[in-house]
Amino acid sequence: MAMVNEEKVKLMTKLAIYENTKGKKQLNISKYYKRDYVRFQMFKTAVSSTIAFMILLFAYCMLNAEQLLLKLNDLNFLGVAAKVGVLYVVFLVIYMLAAWVVYANKYEKIKPDVVMYNRNLKRLKEMYDREEKEMKEKRAGRSVTTDNDNIDQY
Repeated sequence: MAMVNEEKVKLMTKLAIYENTKGKKQLNISKYYKRDYVRFQMFKTAVSSTIAFMILLFAYCMLNAEQLLLKLNDLNFLGVAAKVGVLYVVFLVIYMLAAWVVYANKYEKIKPDVVMYNRNLKRLKEMYDREEKEMKEKRAGRSVTTDNDNIDQY
């Protein structure tokens, strides 16, 4: 009967805790290259901020509908369109810059945890490989001593 390798159990527990807590989101984010992740999030920000701008513009028009209807004949539509366009571009640029800063920082913050997770996963694989090698050698009549690796903390 095989004895329980305490180091392996500790390592597996740490990996499972990470995977079931903050690792769920972090491992999903780490599937992307940083540039691709930030670009995708900025695209989503552009779409949502465009929708938000349209809602705000609609709300402004509804709140000022009476004044807009009274000035309808004298309204310079090209001037109004230019002002709305400039406001939209400024609105979009502000949100895109904010998205770039937020998501680039978010990606960088998860990096050390994901590196540590991958390092511990590699150590676990090495433990299994070493255990398998020992079992093969034991079956062949040889005996091998093992040394336990230190487990990194998250």
